Amino acid sequence: MRLGLALLVLVSAALPGAAAPRPTDVVAVDDFIDAPRALFGRTRAAVERALGPPSAVRARLLAAGPTSAAEAVDELVYSGLTVVVSQRSSAMRRVAITEPRWSLPRGLNVGTERAQVEAVLGEPQLVSDASALYLDADGFPNTVEFHFRDDRVRRIEWSYAPAD
Repeated sequence: MRLGLALLVLVSAALPGAAAPRPTDVVAVDDFIDAPRALFGRTRAAVERALGPPSAVRARLLAAGPTSAAEAVDELVYSGLTVVVSQRSSAMRRVAITEPRWSLPRGLNVGTERAQVEAVLGEPQLVSDASALYLDADGFPNTVEFHFRDDRVRRIEWSYAPAD
């Protein structure tokens, strides 16, 4: 009887998806969501002080979301980095990185394996084959989304609430 039970436990542990996902580490997620603001600042002026002038600036309209109206923004383009700031408030609204040029919390970066992201941050709130999205403790719209190709991070995108 004990041998049969031990074999059942062993086989169950070896099955794909048999392990329960680790709960979301809210502190780790919040630290990661705050990373671009800590690195580059919270406003256009702070971003340009930290990184210098962008290689390009594109004016565009940020689509309305469930909690915010459409907003005129400037997209500041740097090598491997795009920072979107509000034209009205100058506050950082979105960030996307495609190169591992910056030191991010907990060793996560572009190129990190998907399994490592989920081991460090725990279970995402939204997940697909192509991405994993985490909300900060205060909820939407402060988020970070990891985009994957071949089970490695190829892009990380942050989204922030409007500064009203």
